[in-house]
Amino acid sequence: MERAEWLKKVRAQAEAAYDHYAPAYWVKFGLYPDATHCQFIEKFLGRLGAQSTILDAACGAGRYDGMLLEAGHSVLGIDQSSKMLARAREHFPQERFPRLRYAKVGLQEMDFQAEFDGAICMDAMENICPEDWPGILRRFWAALKPGGVLYFTVEVPDAKEVQTSYERAKAMGLPVVFGELADQVQASYERVKALQSPGMPGDLAGVAVYHYYPSFEQVRTWIAHAGLAIEEEGTGNGYEHFLVRKK
Repeated sequence: MERAEWLKKVRAQAEAAYDHYAPAYWVKFGLYPDATHCQFIEKFLGRLGAQSTILDAACGAGRYDGMLLEAGHSVLGIDQSSKMLARAREHFPQERFPRLRYAKVGLQEMDFQAEFDGAICMDAMENICPEDWPGILRRFWAALKPGGVLYFTVEVPDAKEVQTSYERAKAMGLPVVFGELADQVQASYERVKALQSPGMPGDLAGVAVYHYYPSFEQVRTWIAHAGLAIEEEGTGNGYEHFLVRKK
């Protein structure tokens, strides 16, 4: 299969998987504490002025939107999964949270122009292929006002798992590059399609969606090329955390 076609397919499969599990979010999933994430959100909020406008990109079911609202800001949450967004709207109904809006927009489709004082993108960039990374960071640059701040996370890989997955995927004939975990995606997608009801107990642990793990040095290079400057970086809860500012 040609790589561009394959990447389009695995992205659609990931969206379908998140759509399937959306009803179980806030019930079985999404309730675990991530201390480092919360610490970096506080650092992010400390860099914003009062009543700022924030973009929550790849927001899912809006797990961190409550923190942003409690700090007095207005939020636009975007995601490519319509059912995750529906779950977010159920959790944060518009009539109770008028400063929070949601829209179906993927990271690759962002087209905002200097609209936000800050942006977050948490636990999502691992689903992005290497071809899309530079463009997405440039889209964040465009979305931010001058001097705006972006906080995003990059999952820390298991080096052995990455190597083993790459070897299996190549043996399967998949058009992968090193750093991609994709050998179990198709089989996992078939299992999701066969399930009779969403969010069945134990289902999530066995679901594999496309992941890509760039080196952190590569991430830093992409950040610089996008016109962003790293202000703080740290590791915790299985992720590398980046606080960057628009130059």
